[in-house]
Amino acid sequence: MPVRYTIGLILISVGWLAPSQAADWYFCDCESGADPDCVVGSDSGDGTASDPWQSFEKARTAFGSLAAGDGIRFCRGGAWAISGGTRWVNTSCRADLPCVVGDYTPGWGTGNEGRPLLRRTDGSHGFALEDGGNAEHEEGYLFQNLDLRSTTGTGNGFFLYNDIDDVEIDNVSIDGFGIGIHLAGSNPCSADPECDGQNDRLVLRDATIINNHSQGWLGASNGTQILNSTFEGNGSTAVYDHNIYLSGSSGGQTQGIVVRGNRLYRSTLDGGGVCQGVSMVVHGEHRDLLIENNDVLEDVGFAGQGCWGIAVDPGYGSPEGFIGVTVRGNRVSNTGNTLIGVAACQQCVIENNVIVSAQSYGAIAIAAPDRGLGAGDLEQSNVVIRNNSIYLGDGGGGTGIVLGGQGDQHSTLSNAIHYAGTSSSFNCFRFDLPTSAYDTIDYNICHSPSAPGAEWVDGHGSLSSWVTATGFDSNSSIDNPGFADPASGDLSAASDSAAMIDQGHPLLSSPIEFWGFPRDSAPDVGAHEWGVEGIFVDGFESGTIDAWSGATTS
Repeated sequence: MPVRYTIGLILISVGWLAPSQAADWYFCDCESGADPDCVVGSDSGDGTASDPWQSFEKARTAFGSLAAGDGIRFCRGGAWAISGGTRWVNTSCRADLPCVVGDYTPGWGTGNEGRPLLRRTDGSHGFALEDGGNAEHEEGYLFQNLDLRSTTGTGNGFFLYNDIDDVEIDNVSIDGFGIGIHLAGSNPCSADPECDGQNDRLVLRDATIINNHSQGWLGASNGTQILNSTFEGNGSTAVYDHNIYLSGSSGGQTQGIVVRGNRLYRSTLDGGGVCQGVSMVVHGEHRDLLIENNDVLEDVGFAGQGCWGIAVDPGYGSPEGFIGVTVRGNRVSNTGNTLIGVAACQQCVIENNVIVSAQSYGAIAIAAPDRGLGAGDLEQSNVVIRNNSIYLGDGGGGTGIVLGGQGDQHSTLSNAIHYAGTSSSFNCFRFDLPTSAYDTIDYNICHSPSAPGAEWVDGHGSLSSWVTATGFDSNSSIDNPGFADPASGDLSAASDSAAMIDQGHPLLSSPIEFWGFPRDSAPDVGAHEWGVEGIFVDGFESGTIDAWSGATTS
């Protein structure tokens, strides 16, 4: 075997052996799509950056012999046509010292080369992170800066199975597979004492998941994170396919999933380019699920009514439920007739979302529940819907917020709704439980100037009738909330005299607003808080605030 770049220092005087530096193997091939300057390597070379190996298959088999922290490096500007083996397995890698599959800039490069292009031509998986037989524990893989494609629309870009933990996929494009990323289950554990049969802590970051035939993402596990990635054009079968599908886990209830900062567009298109499936859906059993700061959108005229935006709800025949769900700071635009929906949800908060629909049909902006429960599903309770900004265009009717169905301890407060249509079938809210099931309903604004027959609460007539009958919404109003530019999706306040300024619930409004800044002592109605953008007016600060953490990034 050729000598690798490994350095060890033996200090004889103290009898101490210093740890080795990480070793990398280098590969370069120049198939179709490679940079014009590409120089092909050879599998008879020495595997160094100056004399790289060539084949993807040699890289795959070499991966199994890496020590923790070692890497496989594909040349930028290179391209591979891949067929044959799919499994990438190594039991030596560690979560705190991962094995890396990434890129390098070759000596012939000029600095403008694209990511390594790995084109799977035989219908198989791109990277199958699965050992055979009964599961043995593996952990600590990092895949970064790769362009992974399939020519067949089949297989998985990444397939995880059999107890593989702590995997990160960073700045990788996955295009044209059956499923972009499939986080699957596990066979029974072997005698390995570290095996628990779970595939935990998969992190997807800054990735592009596009044009995959069935799902962009499928699966769920403890500690899954989907961050700052683009999902577009995934799915083809109406209802069943999605850009992101957080499904049930083989281990039962998952904990701590985060879906943050992603862009989801053109989900499950039919032959006419019309979206026919929920863009982000969650089924199964999940606890402490956070969905925040995502942009979920479709084009006007190109979303079927079943093309919902975000749905956390039951979808199986077995018992399902969701505890501790937070859906906040998302922008959902022009998706189907339910833009954000939950069901079988306990201790759930839906806050600071900006929701716009200009489709030709009526829509429900927020629905809890968005569907009925099956046998054994968790009964919904303690759902809080607050500080959301909602603009519904001139479609036929609809509802701003639905909250009820079952359970108690529900609250709806500090929401701003503007309905621009003319249908008398529109209602601002639907509350179908006894008043004792609701803790707080107040400090809301709902404006429907062109629909004089519209109701404040479905079946209860005007705001004044509702207040008289129930005592709720005594501090609410039908004034124009004062959105700056609804046509462009800007639902911040147009000025400091807008009706929603300082009119939110003084104690129970969300403590933060859409961008993650703290609200002041007189919180606004809706997702935005007037004046917080003035924090950086001196011109010295650069970068942006990382919402919810308050950290400044550049």
